[in-house]
Amino acid sequence: MGIDIELLGAFGLRIDGSAVPVRGDLPRALLARLASTPRELVPSEELIADVWADRPENVVSTLRAHLSRLRSAGLGASIVGARGGYLIDIPRERVDLTRFRDDLAQAAQITDAEQHLARLVELAGIAGQEPLADLDGHPFLARLRADHLEERRLLDEDLAESAIELGDDSLATAVLAGTVERHPLHERPVRLLALALARSARYADALAVLDGYRERLTDQGLDASARVDALRASIVRLDPAVVAPIGIGGTVNRVGIAIPLTRFIGRGSDLLALREARRGHRLVTVVGPAGVGKTRIAVELAREATTALDDDQYMVDLADIRDPDDVVAAIASVVRARELSIDGIVRRLSRGRVLLVLDNADHVIGALAVAVDALLAQTEHLRIVVTSRESLRLAQEHVVVLRPLVGDDAEDAWRLFSERAADARGGRAFHDEELTEARQLCAQLEGIPLALELAAARLDVLDVEQVREGIGGRGAGTGRHDSVRAAIGWTFGELNDDQRALLADVARFAGTFTVGAAAGTSGLDTARTSELLMQLVGRSLVAVDRSGTGRRRFRVLESTREFLADRDDPARIAAWRLRHRWWFADLASRLGPTLRTFEARDTMAVLDGFRADLAVAFEGAIEAGDREAAVRIAGWQAQYWFLRGLLREGRTRVERALALPGDPTDSDGLALTELANLAYQTGDAMAGFEAIARARAEGERRSDASVTAVALSREAFGRSMFGEPDLGEQLMAQALDLLPDAQAWARAEVHMSLGQLRRAQGRPDDALAALSESHRIASSVGYTWMITSSQYIMAKSLVDARRPREAIAVARSAIAAARANEDAAGALAIVHVAAGACAFVERHEVGARLMGAVDELGRRYDYDIAAAEGDDARRLREAVAQGLTPGEFEHEYRNGRRLGWDEVSALIERLPQTAPLPAEATA
Repeated sequence: MGIDIELLGAFGLRIDGSAVPVRGDLPRALLARLASTPRELVPSEELIADVWADRPENVVSTLRAHLSRLRSAGLGASIVGARGGYLIDIPRERVDLTRFRDDLAQAAQITDAEQHLARLVELAGIAGQEPLADLDGHPFLARLRADHLEERRLLDEDLAESAIELGDDSLATAVLAGTVERHPLHERPVRLLALALARSARYADALAVLDGYRERLTDQGLDASARVDALRASIVRLDPAVVAPIGIGGTVNRVGIAIPLTRFIGRGSDLLALREARRGHRLVTVVGPAGVGKTRIAVELAREATTALDDDQYMVDLADIRDPDDVVAAIASVVRARELSIDGIVRRLSRGRVLLVLDNADHVIGALAVAVDALLAQTEHLRIVVTSRESLRLAQEHVVVLRPLVGDDAEDAWRLFSERAADARGGRAFHDEELTEARQLCAQLEGIPLALELAAARLDVLDVEQVREGIGGRGAGTGRHDSVRAAIGWTFGELNDDQRALLADVARFAGTFTVGAAAGTSGLDTARTSELLMQLVGRSLVAVDRSGTGRRRFRVLESTREFLADRDDPARIAAWRLRHRWWFADLASRLGPTLRTFEARDTMAVLDGFRADLAVAFEGAIEAGDREAAVRIAGWQAQYWFLRGLLREGRTRVERALALPGDPTDSDGLALTELANLAYQTGDAMAGFEAIARARAEGERRSDASVTAVALSREAFGRSMFGEPDLGEQLMAQALDLLPDAQAWARAEVHMSLGQLRRAQGRPDDALAALSESHRIASSVGYTWMITSSQYIMAKSLVDARRPREAIAVARSAIAAARANEDAAGALAIVHVAAGACAFVERHEVGARLMGAVDELGRRYDYDIAAAEGDDARRLREAVAQGLTPGEFEHEYRNGRRLGWDEVSALIERLPQTAPLPAEATA
């Protein structure tokens, strides 16, 4: 006999597939209670307490009578009485509620993400039924329904989380909206709903969900957890790790795009107009008065974009550019072009969909218009957004006017002001007695967001009336720009002497800065500087800025800079410039050595953040004729420029520093060594050898074993290549003799030079042994360039020795490492070697395809394999071409030009390969 019992929805009993009526609430309740725990004994007293709300005197006999009638109705021996209790003897899968619970537990074991989500969706359809909807008044029902509601909540949360992981944010939103309504005080569904909304670009709705949750907790006398605060901050900042839609395929590569720390309020129609403009026009200029929020809306536009729109985004702050000739260099530096020229920028941005935001263009409109016109004419997929108080007046320009929050937008001004005020007041909103005064203050500031934020920031210690009087006394209301200047002027007037002095100092930084930089250039200790900076942040005169890695930095708003410009003291400026120059010279000297260690990536990020100020410090040293500072700044940054692909910029600066008159410094030897490498990589071998000769002399003069050994080994290679093999061997022997006293980076470089020399001599086994030793040493300290370089030469040596499968194996590993270390040029050089190896494993068509990819990807990174590798590149290309007809080679080469990095890696992964045999180090 097959018995099935339905507890979800209305009660139901089926025997052998046919419905059997059970008349009366008490019998149904008894059977339902037993069926809720099938094959589990329920003590009689517990069963009675669960079913009868009001226990009658003859309850035991009544219980027995009802159970007897149920047996007679067809359940028979399935209802068992034993040991002072009762149970129903049917399998759990024959009761829909317990079957649902078991299915839910089994679903958690499904490892395939899509199958797991599909199963949860099926179970969610079942979970929506309330247990025993046609019964009421029985004590066990409340517990049963509460348990099921909790199970349903957990199911909904798991379903939504799975949907989000698979990129189905709309499904997650649909499921969680009801979950949050049913469980208003539970945190997890609130966080998941906010996340799903944010990933659907519904940022305001996401924040409203979190804020509503916090209000509900406050009403209960509770506080939200740190997780809620962290999620809210991430959504406000549009942190790509949190808000990027997974289904789109990753996040946009962003450089210089700030992460906002406050919520974007209002401006819905303006943002919509800007979105439409950037889709339909390649050049969009956002214009409006000072403080109206041009930069913020441009950042919002950029950060909401996914890879459906952009591959790369760059933001260039032009606020401190006063010389029109510096505009192109500023753009080139941010986009990491190898040349500070329009051509260099074009080569860098010519591949992929790029959004370039040029911020605060007011002071350089003419020069910027020329540069923008040239960039758009020479690129296909570049789109540019400019923020300025006036347009560029170019024919292809689309202008979006950003106006103050007045008229129909006045309520947005109030929302902005009241929310910022609440932040300043520790979350406390205006009480009824303050509202009228606060509304009047908001109107007095004429809808200028910056003025509203400045005024709101002072409400931390002042009341609304005091702020109104203070700003009114400064002349607000005589014009939009005057509203901002009045708010800044009044706020500045409220500062103490220490705050004013530090604000004047940090306003001179060319880019964002850290507490350490502010302390070092102002002469204050770090603790006091940090304290003062946070006070200035609290008054909205300094903004907190975070990079994509979350590092905290600061910046001074352009309106604040303008206000301070005519108040600065020339004598104080000169003293600050000197401290600024030497602080950055010390920074470069301190961080430079770490560029050849495992700390390199962190150091690169720090130097990226200080790039503008390092350039200013260097130019200040050149102008002052301060040779020591200039050589330290340029020489210790040279490895950074090399790794960033800024070879010409690095070479030029090192040459300019070394050309200054004066005695050699402790940094000259290293600077000359770096200059040799930069010159060689830019195609000027003779200049490289000249720099190496000077480096050797300087190293010997200072008894610097590291510089001397590297210079000797490079000179040995050069002498051998130019017809003096005996002298080359002598020099290499001298370099090897110095290695016990040399640093690890130098030992790795000497062994790499030895490997190059042995390869050129046709001694592949000796070359591989030396290169293996170079790779071992470099790997032990994290010298990423040498790790890549040794593997690169190793792969070429293996191809020379006709061991192509081993070469491909080495190349595959080296490409992955180079890409992980952001060394695109190194990765492309190795891909080209792998392409050449294809000729010797009968994969000529794959080789041609990879060569096409190298050439096309090289355009993006300003890397030319033919110029960099010369005869080696030509020989490899000829080897591949020999196995194909000219037409076949051209066809595969063209196909390769359409490949991206992932496709290139996949091609190499499928090539035949064998791990190389271990090589013994050459003594």
